[in-house]
Amino acid sequence: MSQANVFFKRTVTVLLWLGGLYVFFRWLLLALLPFLIALALAATVEPLVERLRRRLRVRRSFAAAVVTTLLLLTLGGGAAALLLRLAAELEAWSSRLPEAMAQFPRLWNGMLDRVDSWYAACPVFLRSALDGMALQLMEEGPSLAGAVSGWVMEAASALLSALPGAGLFLVTTVLAVYFTSLSYPAILGFLKRQLPESWQARCRGAAHCCRSTILKWMRAELLLILITFLLLLAGFTWMGLDFALLAAAFTALVDALPVLGVGAVLIPWALLALLLGDTGLALALLALYGAATLTHSLVEPRLLAGQADLPPITALLAMYVGFRFLGVGGMILFPVLLLLVKQLQDAGVVHLWK
Repeated sequence: MSQANVFFKRTVTVLLWLGGLYVFFRWLLLALLPFLIALALAATVEPLVERLRRRLRVRRSFAAAVVTTLLLLTLGGGAAALLLRLAAELEAWSSRLPEAMAQFPRLWNGMLDRVDSWYAACPVFLRSALDGMALQLMEEGPSLAGAVSGWVMEAASALLSALPGAGLFLVTTVLAVYFTSLSYPAILGFLKRQLPESWQARCRGAAHCCRSTILKWMRAELLLILITFLLLLAGFTWMGLDFALLAAAFTALVDALPVLGVGAVLIPWALLALLLGDTGLALALLALYGAATLTHSLVEPRLLAGQADLPPITALLAMYVGFRFLGVGGMILFPVLLLLVKQLQDAGVVHLWK
């Protein structure tokens, strides 16, 4: 076969794979997500199910039901314990809310006095610029307030409308985990029979690589979230905040979102503290923001690269290229694809480099 034919065949294969992946992620992923999660969890607990069945000499259905129940109770219990702790801190915080609201006029007036003093001390050119900004804000204030209120109402409406779907998703996932674990060998055998003999070994290696990649990526992300949470908790505790756990958990959750980061919480908080005259708290929050950002930048490439035995520069390169092509979402997708390609290369499924 000539080099042109080989190149054409490989190009067509790559295009078909890319087209299939696009169709899958664009239209099929959300519909199949509960069953894919169930299949992944069933594959994860399958060794435990087999070990329990052989040691106790019980039926597979009983062993699968016991192991699946323990898994779901562990995950649900951990989430419930965290939510209960956060609810307790929210209740304690809400009990102090009336006192804080009673002090709001005094704090507001004090902030206005500080702004006036700072404005009076500004040079003339800076005051003229501030006057222009204030005039523009007054002109666009009503429309901006309407846009913000509209966005808040839309977000609240979308959240409420998503609750039934989220509940159905959760129930479907739990039931699918049980049913998939009960019939895992039969399901796996059915999927194998749909593939040609020549594909089965390669697809088995690809499936193993995908599962390994997803688990490694999840481990790296969870470690990163845990490190961020512990750093924030230590910082908030050192500052003497009353609700350090609640603040650290909320900020770490915001940091885990694709678009936002710790700066979405700490920077506005620091600016508000500065306007209210608490300069020490503002500086401490900014220092904590710098420490969290630096830790995130140093640790994330090392965690992602360490999961696949790659130099940290490759993970950093994947994050940067992903950001340039797909924005913030690409910073998450490209490192995962890098891990997957490395696993496929190590397993001999693909041969992209020497």
